[in-house]
Amino acid sequence: MSHQCSSALIKCIDFRLTSAIDKWMEEKGIMDDCDVISVAGISKAIVEDVDSADAKFILNQIELSVKLHGIKTLYLVHHTDCGAYGGHSAFENLETEKQKYNSDMNKAKEVINAKFPGLEVKSILADIKDSEEVVLLEY
Repeated sequence: MSHQCSSALIKCIDFRLTSAIDKWMEEKGIMDDCDVISVAGISKAIVEDVDSADAKFILNQIELSVKLHGIKTLYLVHHTDCGAYGGHSAFENLETEKQKYNSDMNKAKEVINAKFPGLEVKSILADIKDSEEVVLLEY
């Protein structure tokens, strides 16, 4: 591998996340040391049907990042009000919504760890407030 980086980050395609994630990556010192992959819904495809085209695409992107860039850490970044899940209105309340995203991230982590046992997988939930402020919560 001629080009290596320490990590990869999979985030939703939602434009509302860009500035907050960029700032977070700068603070963590990984801005220029991280592959960034954008996929609507992130873990949803992996959790609902690991054999689906979307899940295979995501897992292939992780595999390429591991093989080509030697990543050791993978960040899964979900967010509240995600359109792939139906947005806020698909949930009874914000707490139920957050629980769903955390559950899906944990299930996706299990699938990813089974396929890439040496990879550290970290979960982050971006809470998009009514004011469009984004707060990143690491789990």
